[in-house]
Amino acid sequence: MTQLMINNVSFHVDMFEEKMITDANTGEELKRLNFSFSVVGKAAYDKYDAFFEDPYFEVTNMETKETLTLKNISHSTFYQSPEITDHTNIVFRVKLQQEPVKVKEQIKNEQSTESTVNEMLLSRIKFKALVEILEEKGLLTENELYTKIEEVAERDFDILRDELSHSKKEVKA
Repeated sequence: MTQLMINNVSFHVDMFEEKMITDANTGEELKRLNFSFSVVGKAAYDKYDAFFEDPYFEVTNMETKETLTLKNISHSTFYQSPEITDHTNIVFRVKLQQEPVKVKEQIKNEQSTESTVNEMLLSRIKFKALVEILEEKGLLTENELYTKIEEVAERDFDILRDELSHSKKEVKA
């Protein structure tokens, strides 16, 4: 078991993986942390689900004493808030990563535009495939989907826009 200090909160993690990845845009070697930890009950779920909504974290590995500022890549559980009771054991999986220090200039604006279009297409393909699977299994109707899309958009639109805006400012710096 590893102990991490994240934004001055201590975490005893069950699974811990630290690996180096190469940034596709800059070629830099960046550290990525994947870890999981467990909590019990709805109050703890709500607390840590909200905690990991922040875009950046100061993380100290208490064993190595290394401290890094890492970007939030993702956090997830197998549960949705309504299905959690005060006795439910919830495992959070978290992925944090360093951001590149140097940013290479784009050789051609066309490459950037083509990359963006490809990313958008891939996201739409993944979304459509997921929706089709859920509909085929009878787990989702078109009405439920669009209701949920509206709900999430209303709840998260400003946060996601701010995250994207924050990323664009860093790239321009």
